[in-house]
Amino acid sequence: MYLKNSLSALMGLWFLMTPWVFGFGDVTNALFTCALFGSLQFVSSMLALGKTGKHMWQNWVCVGSGIVFIVFPNVYHLSFMAFFSFVALGFMTILINYANLYPDSQ
Repeated sequence: MYLKNSLSALMGLWFLMTPWVFGFGDVTNALFTCALFGSLQFVSSMLALGKTGKHMWQNWVCVGSGIVFIVFPNVYHLSFMAFFSFVALGFMTILINYANLYPDSQ
């Protein structure tokens, strides 16, 4: 559980930094969306360290942020690399936190 939640926290930090990495830091709504959901994913993942089960709200918050980051590049029409980064890491966020929600299904 520690590794999965740590990876999810690192992805949250990545989402927090992406506006400056991909050069859309001047788009206010995109910047605030990345800052809000990236930091929410980071904090929730850190709070979920070592915890599993379908009643852990922290993992559900991370699943929700993964869904937001899959939809995000379609709303703001980002470049291909940014699109690929958001969709791939958003999908990985969902899978990692799903594995924490239902550890017996592996």
